[in-house]
Parts: sequence; C-alpha cells; structure tokens
Amino acid sequence: MKKRIAILLATKPQDGGQHQYALLIVKCLLDRSDEYDLLAFCGNDFWKEWCEERTIRHLRYPIPAYSMREQQFNEQHPFWARLYYTYMTAFGRKVMEEKIDLLFSTHQGIFLPNYKVKIIAPVHDLMHRYESRFPEVRESYASREITMKCLARYAACVLVDSNLGRKQFRESYGVSKHSQLRIERLPYVVPEYIWSGQEECIEVPDKYIFYPAQFWKHKNHINLLKAIRLLKDDIVDLHLVLVGSEKNNCKDIKQYISHNNLQKNVTILGFVSNENVIYLYRHAVGLIMPSYFGPTNIPPLEAMALGCPVAVSRKYAMPEQVGKAGLLFDPDSPEEIAECIRTLWLDNKLRHKMQKYGTRRVQKWTNHEFGEKLCGIVNEIIVEKKKGKM
Repeated sequence: MKKRIAILLATKPQDGGQHQYALLIVKCLLDRSDEYDLLAFCGNDFWKEWCEERTIRHLRYPIPAYSMREQQFNEQHPFWARLYYTYMTAFGRKVMEEKIDLLFSTHQGIFLPNYKVKIIAPVHDLMHRYESRFPEVRESYASREITMKCLARYAACVLVDSNLGRKQFRESYGVSKHSQLRIERLPYVVPEYIWSGQEECIEVPDKYIFYPAQFWKHKNHINLLKAIRLLKDDIVDLHLVLVGSEKNNCKDIKQYISHNNLQKNVTILGFVSNENVIYLYRHAVGLIMPSYFGPTNIPPLEAMALGCPVAVSRKYAMPEQVGKAGLLFDPDSPEEIAECIRTLWLDNKLRHKMQKYGTRRVQKWTNHEFGEKLCGIVNEIIVEKKKGKM
C-alpha cells in the first residue's frame, strides 16, 4: 500500500531560495509516485496551478495560521492541544479523514501544533537567535522561537542544511543526541531550473558583478555599495547588477546609490524571470554575496553550476559550502569586499580556475542524491509510525 503524505505548499516564486527548496521537495516526492500517495495543501494560486498542470491531487486550502495565544496553548498544554488541534480544527480533521501517514512542511515559517501525525519540517536557519540585530528577524522573534520549540518537542524530524545547522538547533533547543527527534543534514542542491532552463538575454553592461537577493538589511547591500564606491575611480567600467523584489530596504539602497553618485555603477533590475537569472549568472564576472545569514545559501550553488565564480561572506558554514571554489571576505569590511571584487574583475586566470573548482563541487551532491536521502528519511519515519512510535 502506498504511503499517504500530505505536503504543505505556501511559498511564492518571489520568495527566492525558500521557494526553490519547496519545489525540490515536492518534485523528489513526485518522483516516487509508485511509493507515495501525495496530497498537496496549496496555500496560494501558484501551487494550485502547478499541481493542476501535473495532475497532483490537491486542495486550495489556507495554510493553518494560529494566533500567539493558540501557539502558547500548544506549548503549555500538550495533551489538550493534541486533542484540540487534531479533532477540533478543520485542518486536523482533514488530516485524520485522509489517513495521512506523514505531514511534510516545505517552509520553516509555518507553525505546526501537536497534531496526531508524524511531521517533517525544514529549519533553514536560526538567525532570529544568531543575528537578532536585524529587524526582519528581531520583530518576529517570539513567533519564530515558539515555532522552533514546537518542532523540537513534537516533530519526528527536522531537516538542516549543514553540520553547523544541526549543532545550532541542538544547542538552541536542548536537543540531546539521544532524543527521539531526528535532526537530518540535507544540504541544498542546485535548483532544477538552473540545470534545465534556457537563458534569456536581459539588458546589462558587457561586464558586471552580480548579486541576486531580496532587499533585506541582512543581505548587506550597503557594504557592497561601499565597496563599489571604493573601487569606482580605479576601475572605470565597474558595474554591479542587483535583482530582487523592490521592497523591504530597497528605498534606502536607492538613496545610497543616489547620494554617492553610483548611478552609472549600479543597476537594479527588480524581480526577473528564471531565464534572466540564468543569463545573469553565465555572463557575470562573479557572484558577490555579502549576506550575514547562513548557515549556507542557494545562490553560490547556482553560480558555481553555471560557471560563475563566487565570493561570499566568511560566516557560519559558507566557507565550507564553497570550498576552494570561492573567495571569502568579512561582510563588515567594505575594503575586503572591494579586494574580492578587484580580484575577480582583473584576474582572469584565477577566475577560470575557480570556475573549474565550482563545477566539480556542485557535481558531488546532486538532485538524485538529495532525493534518495530525503525519501530514505521519509520511509524510516513512516515505518516508525506504523510500529506505533508516536
């Protein structure tokens, strides 16, 4: 009999890496359609249409959203919460009605209470703890914290991207190595659209540095722009191309560009298609990623797969992710960022060497290996359920 898996799909294409991760998860499960009976709970029209195109059984269903009071009730009264959320909520009753063996969340921001079902969820980062100086995580600290505590207490398994991610989760939530909670390391892979997509030309200078990122403060665009300002007199044709939805901190970034006369050195393209992104990686001098967040990130993998040299922050597990294929810098130092840009801009021999290292590196861990490990974890969790280990 096929294993019955419910999967929560709430991301949008504008969400960047989180959306690519959700696509990867659902595609890996679909590849095992002979083993899994998949039911998708689609939280928006993107996923509804995506599932319809692939004839996946789905429901256009609002992803459960609980107030802080309800979340605290779940934490403080686990027995009564389990009864309430399983039998008294529409979502809980639907999960029971469908006889779901496993509930799989594809987004770490979804609060999952103590349902009477095994749960797997990703934990991409704990930056609300490690980088709380940034308002985008500080303002949601309480919500993020209770979500993570709930996973630590009730989930069957959380998926992290690195050994550091596992260590941070254990230390943050008191999870011992002997706990029944499984913390599985499942590193990111190059998104499928990078391998299979076709590039589409977009108007940019012939030579440029590239940074694809939402305009959050933690993405550290300002220090990158300071580095451009340091270099612009020495490298007269220097140019930086930025992509990402024009919201969050974008207004401040545009003001910095204007106040420092960088209009000729910086282009903001906003949100662009996957085909445009492929083009921008392939034709860039290099990817510069000064983000403060980790442990790891998806853009360096995308860049290395497309032959784009990378320079990244010397933070968390980023050095481990890029290895010899990447240059490293202190994200607090515009001077160090500038030197990495200078090196990529001027040293063609080094760039070619980095391209070779990058190609080899991303080929060591592919979508196939990711899917094999993921489905192995899923099968083991479901077997545990059937043995009565709830």
